[in-house]
Amino acid sequence: MNKILGIINLESSNVHVEGIDDYRPASAASFLGRYRVLDFMISNMTNSNINDIEIYIKNRPRSTIEHVNGTNYNINTKKGHIRILHGERPVNNEVYNTDIANFQANIEFIEKSTAPYVLIAPSHFVYVQDFNELLKYHIESNSDITMLYQSVNDAKDNFTMCDTIEMGDGKRVTGMDINRGKYKNRDISLECYLMSRSLFIELIEKANMTSSLFWLSDVVKDNIKDLKVTGYQHKGYAACINSLKAYYDANLELRDQSILKSIINPSWPIHTKANDTCPTLYKEGASIQGSLVANGCEIEGTVINSVIGRNVVIKKGAVVKNSVILPSSFINKNAKIENAVIDRYAIVTHIKELKGTPENPIYVKRRDRI
Repeated sequence: MNKILGIINLESSNVHVEGIDDYRPASAASFLGRYRVLDFMISNMTNSNINDIEIYIKNRPRSTIEHVNGTNYNINTKKGHIRILHGERPVNNEVYNTDIANFQANIEFIEKSTAPYVLIAPSHFVYVQDFNELLKYHIESNSDITMLYQSVNDAKDNFTMCDTIEMGDGKRVTGMDINRGKYKNRDISLECYLMSRSLFIELIEKANMTSSLFWLSDVVKDNIKDLKVTGYQHKGYAACINSLKAYYDANLELRDQSILKSIINPSWPIHTKANDTCPTLYKEGASIQGSLVANGCEIEGTVINSVIGRNVVIKKGAVVKNSVILPSSFINKNAKIENAVIDRYAIVTHIKELKGTPENPIYVKRRDRI
């Protein structure tokens, strides 16, 4: 779709996946054992035939750079590309590291694009959306900006600190706020904006003149009375990965095959970096129940209702329950792990029991030995 320049936005200031984002952006974290979180948004774009994509990174870019390769995402490299961008100048304070500041630092790439439209979508959300449908609605409704949203009835417990929208006649957005968990039913912004490229550049300039702390959502809200901003409802699964609990919950709820099939199916492939990994070896005595297990593992213990990444070793007598184990971790004999997130290359060998709660899962940091 040469009509759209795709921009995968950096995480907002409300995103803090405790422990995980000490080593990489939340969007570059392992997800469901074999993907990264941002694979879903890149795949949404490439499956919608968007071939020109810019990925913005706030900090710690190594994991994203190593993972992202245009050939992995079904991009026509003769017509398009993936470009990874970040602010060229260091900031004195993290509050100045906004998406607007990063857009301004890389404005030449936006200005040089020949696409008439720009789609700005988040890197830390997981959902499946055909952006061709969004563009069709945007044109037919004669909107200045079209925002993707989802109506939810669990806003007290989920999507905390995400933007909410209020709509009037004709789905026109009349207000924006923050979900602070006070109400059950909310229309949650999925932080996806479609607009003309010229308007996008104009809003960047307005934001710079208004406040150095403005994000794109702030300048949209500031101009909501002067622009025709409409909502387009997303129907289907959506998760916002903005905390350790949200990351933990999303991984575990997608063990449900009925939910998993709604976002991963042959007609809408989720592209990711290829790994030539041998099948998992299940040794005598291994027991697996209700879990997703990636390739390359060696399991002779018990795994219950968990997500296991590539090349994980779980030794005899170990029990892993309701947990997310990231790639290349090692769980030694007789260890008992429940309600935990174990980061990459961690070794659990001396501590024989780690037990968190579903509301407060335990996190074991990357390369830690406990």
